[in-house]
This record gives sequence, C-alpha cells and structure tokens, in this order.
Amino acid sequence: MNTKTGKPVPDAVIFATRLDMAPDGMQEMATKIAPVPGAEPGTYRFKATFGMAGRWQLSLGAKVQGETGTVENKLVITAQK
Repeated sequence: MNTKTGKPVPDAVIFATRLDMAPDGMQEMATKIAPVPGAEPGTYRFKATFGMAGRWQLSLGAKVQGETGTVENKLVITAQK
C-alpha cells in the first residue's frame, strides 16, 4: 500500500519469502511457499501447506520500483487442524 496515496502498489518485486513456526520457538520448522497470481493489480498471494497446527510466521521482503530501500514485514498466522 502506498502510504502517500493509500492505493495498492502494482509491480512490487517480492525477493524474500519465508513461512516458519518462529512464534512457537521452532524456526527450523519451515515450509515451502509459492506465489500465485493476485486477483487485482497490487495484490500478492501465496500458497503453502502447513505441516502442523500452531502459529506460523510469514516473512516477506519487497522492492517497490522507483523507491529506494526495501519493505519488510511479518505476519503471524494460526493454523488449526
């Protein structure tokens, strides 16, 4: 999301993705994550299979074209059986 305009940012380059159980102290428990097409420009979707129930952390790094630096963020997801 562009903080100046409030609009989604199309064409960001996602260069780092990781999905692991770091919130539950199991950083070594990671799973593969694959990009899938977004529904609209400026939306980014991913697909993964959770190996077990618990809290998983999605870590992303992106480069926005025309901007200096990168954007990094983490999201905690709770998977249930």
